[in-house]
Amino acid sequence: MNLIIVINCLKMMCSIILLGIRYFVITRSPLLGGLQATRESEVRYTAQAIRANPENESPWRYLRGLYKGETESFIKDSYISELCLEILRRSTHFVFALSLLLDLLCYGFEPSAEFATLIESEGGSSQSNNLASTICSILEKVDSMRSNYWRWRKGHLPPEIC
Repeated sequence: MNLIIVINCLKMMCSIILLGIRYFVITRSPLLGGLQATRESEVRYTAQAIRANPENESPWRYLRGLYKGETESFIKDSYISELCLEILRRSTHFVFALSLLLDLLCYGFEPSAEFATLIESEGGSSQSNNLASTICSILEKVDSMRSNYWRWRKGHLPPEIC
């Protein structure tokens, strides 16, 4: 049992290192044309990694990094919101999908009705009209390691989405 835990930890560490190296090469190599030229293929690559292992936080963080400083592009890329929907529909490991959706909402993303329905089905209260607050409440319950963070985040949501 302990060997399995060690192997899984090593896999995640390798994933973190490889994605970090990949980002460095893409953003620093003039031959590749920079992040703008490779973003679409990198988003597709990252989506494959997320689909393969949605409970691995590394590709979710890498996906955010691909849009660092470009929040408008981040919220307008429908591929990202569709990926969140896909993971929420099919997986019991949805913490990172909800976290990314929360970030999108805080940046101004306008969710479809399907998002609200899925969030409600994951245990969200239908009493709140605020999807971001509902997501924080769900994450507070299902992500016990970070429950204090989610409680804090809920109290510090941007006023325009509350």
